[in-house]
Amino acid sequence: MAERVKSVPKMAARKRDETYSLLNPRDWSMQLIVLSALLLLIFLTGGTSRYDTPHVMVLRPAAILAAGFALITLSREHWQSYRPVLALAIAVTGLIAFHLVPLPPGVWQSLPGREIVADIDALAGFEDQWRPLSLFPEGTRNALYAMSVPVAALLLGVQLGERDRARLLLVVILLCMASGLVGVIQAAGSDIRFYRVSSENAGLFANRNHQAAMLAAMFPMIAAMALSASAYTNHARPVRLVAAAGLVALVPLIMVTGSRMGLVVGLIGFACLVFMRFSKEGSEKSFALSGAMQALAGALIAAGMAAGTVFLARDKALDRMAGGTEDEMRLPVWQSMIEFMPQYMPWGSGVGSFVPVYQIHEPTTLLMPGYFNQAHNDWLDIPLTSGLPGVVLAAAAIVMFALGAKAALAARGVSGHLRRCGIIVILVLAFASLSDYPIRTPILAAVIAIAAVWASSPALQKS
Repeated sequence: MAERVKSVPKMAARKRDETYSLLNPRDWSMQLIVLSALLLLIFLTGGTSRYDTPHVMVLRPAAILAAGFALITLSREHWQSYRPVLALAIAVTGLIAFHLVPLPPGVWQSLPGREIVADIDALAGFEDQWRPLSLFPEGTRNALYAMSVPVAALLLGVQLGERDRARLLLVVILLCMASGLVGVIQAAGSDIRFYRVSSENAGLFANRNHQAAMLAAMFPMIAAMALSASAYTNHARPVRLVAAAGLVALVPLIMVTGSRMGLVVGLIGFACLVFMRFSKEGSEKSFALSGAMQALAGALIAAGMAAGTVFLARDKALDRMAGGTEDEMRLPVWQSMIEFMPQYMPWGSGVGSFVPVYQIHEPTTLLMPGYFNQAHNDWLDIPLTSGLPGVVLAAAAIVMFALGAKAALAARGVSGHLRRCGIIVILVLAFASLSDYPIRTPILAAVIAIAAVWASSPALQKS
């Protein structure tokens, strides 16, 4: 009898240890430690898509080393559990590499859209020059090196068990909040800038739109943390209160960026919280509210915070909506892209070749002192630069997303919360890519890779 009495405290202590171990770095796997360190470096150096910044001299070699470590520890079980996502990553990387393979002169000159270069070669006496498929090999090489960041995050992420994936959620949230706080400091008048070319109130990014997209993606992350609070601590209510405060704080943080796109994707991220299913589930009955009550409460909170933000004269995004900006040129640029895009089908102009290709076809009415460094619409950039193969891979990704969303609806427990979180994060960044290029930044490239891990994670997996 005495032995049975003694076993009860031991079982309780073991349960507490299992819960608190989520926050204990000593219980983290080596893959999570390496990934967390890499994410810290990414957030400090990967806020811009420009490849002429000195930050990439540190970031990309570190990402390649992390990817090498991940390949050494990758097992058959990891591959089988995440085969579709890993196969897609291999296909995308392979397509970029294929655009760098030198082709015989006759083959290259027969490709659509190469006439102007072929004429220059003929005048310069370089008719026998072997050239890669890409019209801008330098940009394609940059795109291939840039893949090292999301690939490293993906290869490390697929090796994490359920507990480590929950720990990773907290790591990502903390890093994103750090960028949000930097944005607040900048909005308060500080001239903190991390990159030579950057916009105001961009946080750890160079572009305010990318900061806003990241903040919008935090809605499902914080919601997943709230729903999984019992996995982090035995005292779940304080965690959920902090999460609720975080959700409220995201509204003014997004508006401070001054990003109009951020308002749209922020609304999408907030509206998709219904997908997270704040409902009675197991031991979370004390936290549960009806969907209608939560939607009403959330709408009131968001409206109140938005009104407060406008009243405090921090409604940068609304100010930009009232006045015209250079962003109004995006629509005519997209229209011109649609007009000359067929000239490069079916193989495309080469990954990363948008700038020189657009300058060849740029209408005189759109000429300006500066230049468009990206298409500001990655869904149009894909067919132009990657051709039909890129469109096929994008379609495959959409199908995988749809199947993942369907499976996430039926998932339960911490894994289910993470799967739904990953789906919404991907959706938010996909919408943001309709008017910008957020996942071309290393930070959001790593975030979407991690979201893919969450969205496709197995229902049951040992830590």
